[in-house]
Amino acid sequence: MNTLSWIGMLGIVILTLLPLAKKENRTKQEIRKAIVTVAIVLGIIIAVLVFDVNYLLALIVGFFAMIVFDKKTYTKKRLIIYGSIILLIGIAGFAIFRDNPGYVLNHLKDNPQTTSLYLAENGVELITHQSDAIRPLASTVKILIAAEYAMQIDTGQLNKDSSVPLADLNRYYLKNSDGGAHEEWLKAMQSKDKIKNNEVTLHDVAKGMATYSSNANTDYLIDLLGISAINERAIALELTQHEDVYPIVSALLIPDHIKSKSMSEKQLIQKLEDMSIEEYRTLAEELSKQMKEGTIKVEDVTFDSSSDVQKVWSDRLIGASANDYGKLLTVISNDQLPTTAAETIRDLLEWPMQLNESNHDRFVHLGAKGGSTAFILNDALYAENHNGDKIEIVLLTDDLNFWQGMLIRKNMNSFESKLLGSEDFRLEVQRELSET
Repeated sequence: MNTLSWIGMLGIVILTLLPLAKKENRTKQEIRKAIVTVAIVLGIIIAVLVFDVNYLLALIVGFFAMIVFDKKTYTKKRLIIYGSIILLIGIAGFAIFRDNPGYVLNHLKDNPQTTSLYLAENGVELITHQSDAIRPLASTVKILIAAEYAMQIDTGQLNKDSSVPLADLNRYYLKNSDGGAHEEWLKAMQSKDKIKNNEVTLHDVAKGMATYSSNANTDYLIDLLGISAINERAIALELTQHEDVYPIVSALLIPDHIKSKSMSEKQLIQKLEDMSIEEYRTLAEELSKQMKEGTIKVEDVTFDSSSDVQKVWSDRLIGASANDYGKLLTVISNDQLPTTAAETIRDLLEWPMQLNESNHDRFVHLGAKGGSTAFILNDALYAENHNGDKIEIVLLTDDLNFWQGMLIRKNMNSFESKLLGSEDFRLEVQRELSET
């Protein structure tokens, strides 16, 4: 729940209890109504915070609960009204939330300035929709970091079985900044009994970055591998449009670092936008160093940046083109890295094969890494079926509003699955996008 959600819930409670301040309003019926309303609000909060129920879904269920517990509902007129509302909501919900891969295609067609799609089949580029445009990668950049990790394992610079204290990772963990990814990874490590003396293996740290998308693990690995080594790897892999890598988590601290007490949010945003990307990267690296050394104690930091401030962070995330990541996926899919490195990076990225057993019926290999912020939704994947056919797909979207993000997230899997499974659909997408 974000700040606005809390304000909304608190507002409902206050508006419900306020009339009871007058003695004449404290009838049994009004008290009962207030108790029911407050109980439903608490139920929504518990469902979201404790049981991880989607906030919007909990809100809708709470709305219907209020209708059910309202005695006035059970009149002929109100039953007709509420029945009509429920029917309309049901029809709208079906239209919006049905499986619709065409929504993603239409978004690509309608928004060429903020979207890219790259698809290659058996080494032939079939779709290159705006694929040379540089767009923010979000967590998709972790494929490159995984590649450098795999190479350093191959050359013996790192040992995948070496131990990493959780305390070292926690120095990079900013609570409420990664959608619970780091905490989910820790829970998985605990359930699999992989935490020994408050330490985990280096390879499990890398898996936490690739499978769970832990940003804390990512910034730890960026420091361990070396920023210059990662950037040089991009050059060696001929990723010609790839921007320089810098720490992800520490960049979230930049607004508070440069903000003065008298500065308004508008002035802060302007100051952030006026910073050159070189200044921005350098400051992110310096703040990351302070996090590592403990000068900045992340447990004392409250992450509550507004949506507008987060948009600046999102826009300035490390960028590259869909072409670059299509090329990188091809290198991985064709085992063009040294043997140990190839095995290592497949182990990191092919988590969909472990997560869903049914994928084994369709694929020999399926590897993927997505990336998202409140404004970005990206995915990069490679697949090889049992006939030896290979496909690489890179989908990048930016400047999404809430509604677009929700619907693309809902339909991305079916869109990609259809691209993977249907030659006719691939040709349809190619044709449709070539006309934009």
